[in-house]
Amino acid sequence: MAIERRRFDPRIDSVPEARRFIRDGVARAGGDADAAELMASELAANAVIHAETPFEVRLRHEPDSVRVEIVNHAPEMVAELVVASDESGRGLTIVDRLARAWGVETGDDHKTVWFELSTGDGERACGNDS
Repeated sequence: MAIERRRFDPRIDSVPEARRFIRDGVARAGGDADAAELMASELAANAVIHAETPFEVRLRHEPDSVRVEIVNHAPEMVAELVVASDESGRGLTIVDRLARAWGVETGDDHKTVWFELSTGDGERACGNDS
């Protein structure tokens, strides 16, 4: 399993940098770079706005998928799927709709929000046949 990683400062201008890093890595792995870019934008923005800590992006290349992880140092900031409002709540809904799988893992000093995309001939887990 190949792993790519990059650290970012908790600044709003880090979001487009993280988005490009993820888009390029997912494209190299054969995944849906457009979907990855959109989900990365949401998760990186959440890390900057809510966690307010440096964050790390990790790309894990598997034989039939790529896993994208956004790791920050605010495990107390719970990431959960909620009903979207005009102000917030759409980020994880987007991830839930586009990712093959996603989740949140917490440790004593960090939180990882991750999603997976199929590569090659794989299909999304959400059941789309097209």
